[in-house]
Amino acid sequence: MSARAGVLLVLPWPLKFIVDNVIFKKPLPLWANGLLPDPATQGPALLDALGLTMLALGLADAALVYFGNRIILDAGQRIVLALRRDLFAHLQRLSTDFHRRHMSGEVMSRLSADTREVQDFISALGIDILPHVLTIVGMAAVMLRVDWRYALITLSVAPLLGAIAHHFAGRLRRALRKVREEEGALWGSAQEVLANASLVQAFDRADHEDRRFHEKARKGFDAALLANRLQSSFSPMMNATIAVATSAITWYGAVRVTLGALTPGDLLIFLAYLRGIVTPARQLAKTGRTFGRAAVAMERIGEYRAERATVAEARETRTPPQISGRVDVRAVSFGYAPQHRILDDISFVLEPGKTVALVGTTGSGKSTLAHLIARFYDPEAGSILFDGCDLRTLPLNFLRRQVAIVPQEPLLFNAPIWENIAYGREGATREDAIEAATAAGVDEVITKIPGGYDGTAGERGLTLSGGQRQCIAIARAMLCDAPVVILDEPSSSLDATTEQRLMRALERLRARRAALVIAHRLSTVKNADSILVLEQGRIVQRGTHAQLLEARGGYADLWQATEREQPRDALRRIAL
Repeated sequence: MSARAGVLLVLPWPLKFIVDNVIFKKPLPLWANGLLPDPATQGPALLDALGLTMLALGLADAALVYFGNRIILDAGQRIVLALRRDLFAHLQRLSTDFHRRHMSGEVMSRLSADTREVQDFISALGIDILPHVLTIVGMAAVMLRVDWRYALITLSVAPLLGAIAHHFAGRLRRALRKVREEEGALWGSAQEVLANASLVQAFDRADHEDRRFHEKARKGFDAALLANRLQSSFSPMMNATIAVATSAITWYGAVRVTLGALTPGDLLIFLAYLRGIVTPARQLAKTGRTFGRAAVAMERIGEYRAERATVAEARETRTPPQISGRVDVRAVSFGYAPQHRILDDISFVLEPGKTVALVGTTGSGKSTLAHLIARFYDPEAGSILFDGCDLRTLPLNFLRRQVAIVPQEPLLFNAPIWENIAYGREGATREDAIEAATAAGVDEVITKIPGGYDGTAGERGLTLSGGQRQCIAIARAMLCDAPVVILDEPSSSLDATTEQRLMRALERLRARRAALVIAHRLSTVKNADSILVLEQGRIVQRGTHAQLLEARGGYADLWQATEREQPRDALRRIAL
């Protein structure tokens, strides 16, 4: 860029010599004597030399533009790559509550569209503005050296243009921020609707969603119209100011020439430099929208970069000297919102080789408790210990490797089934995945899927049934080989035969793992070593299946309801 600025600074000078020394036969400046042919005796040779110099400078400018553009564009791509990589890594490590608060479409908008705006800004800055701005500094020095009075008048247009640009930039940035906010909301809503297309169609709500989409799109459209009006006003204002200034400066320069204070060549230099000053201003008028959108994009990206994980790793961490998988939950209380507790004074012990079951009505806090053990959240009160160490003192990557989770709604990638299983352990192979599925007792279920282990799960696993997805998730947890296993409604989507396989697999897991099982269907947990009954976030009963039935109460009522439901449940499975 500095090399091109030097070329732009020198570019008008051959024309000055042609006018002053070739046409008007003026003698060369002292510094040019010996460098250029004498105009008095070698006029044609001087003209040839100046013409070749103009050609060389033009070719040099073209070459520098080409290579400079290549460098700037490549640099823009590298910066955006680094920005996206950094933002993606940051987003991945933010706590679960961040992702609960933000729509995935809005997050993707900042990761893709906003970073692309930054790339456009870098390109416009490096290609269109920065070389000219560097040139202005050199031009100002030369003009002040030639005629400081005329130079001050010529340069006075720069602060005027800057003031206009500053006035419009703030208003345009606010308008463009509104555009980006409305666009983010629009695409977040659109992604949500399209991801739930079956629900929309099942309830015949397509027309309703059309109207919602139109309303959101209209808000973005209105915001864009306002930004367009500001941009449309900016360019004429800049051009009008430039036209008035150029006319006045040219007139005054011609007067100075007639008075003998300037040579015609000097006037050409000033006018060429004036053009060099107003070119960035004109370019700014053309690319003002790009700059505004980039400024808004950087603000939006900065908002996410400023987010901090609520579950953070301690500065000084330690790992247990021996890993057994014992989990002590001590007087834990937690709520997603202040003054609204989901769990209240929960205490129990999860031991290796033992199974603890959590039962209770929907909303009693069962899944929340599982999330606390995996440290997706930290308790408001109390503590959770892993092998005697508070979870908040353990390295997060260590803790997450010690806890395998099978969620109620298993999450799968659009990849072969064996890769979804192998995701449970870094470096796992196809053979490892098959071995884990066999050990979990779900191999027969997976082999019946079209393509078997090499079949594709589809986006979010939607090409598979709920039971098939759950079997894959169970095999993935088996491959993880973590000492603590959390199964959230493990049999909710399984038929009777597969459920029996799962129960046998859990029996094999008990010998060396601590298992926490969350279930509504009590047949899944009746053989657990300890059953905890949760009600409104508190443990109201605890004991074995037989003890709880004998004690009467909430668990006995749930069991009786399950017994009554079994015949109808069997009929539903046969129908499916």
